[in-house]
Amino acid sequence: MKKAIIIILSFITIIAILVGGCSIVSNVKKKEKMEIALPISVKYIKEHYNADFVMTDYDVLPDYIHSIIFIDGYIKGHEDEHISITYNYKKYEVINVLGPGWFIDSEIAAKEVPSP
Repeated sequence: MKKAIIIILSFITIIAILVGGCSIVSNVKKKEKMEIALPISVKYIKEHYNADFVMTDYDVLPDYIHSIIFIDGYIKGHEDEHISITYNYKKYEVINVLGPGWFIDSEIAAKEVPSP
């Protein structure tokens, strides 16, 4: 009986270690993706809206759902206004920007945006 309990506890411990380890690896991968996405997104806002974006939070969706990062933040000088950027981490591009009307309306026309 004692031997069975020790085996079961050992098994539970091994599972807990494996799950915890996978979680750490997953968080590291998310951070790596974000470290690539943020400068691209900041540059996009600067070029398309002539504004300085400051990130406050982000959420990386898993590959099996969609290759998207949601980046939340604000524009310097407008800290009370929420801006959200949708970024595709497989294509390395900003897909969409959401925010208050005054900000979205300030987008520079495509023909005026300098090409990379």
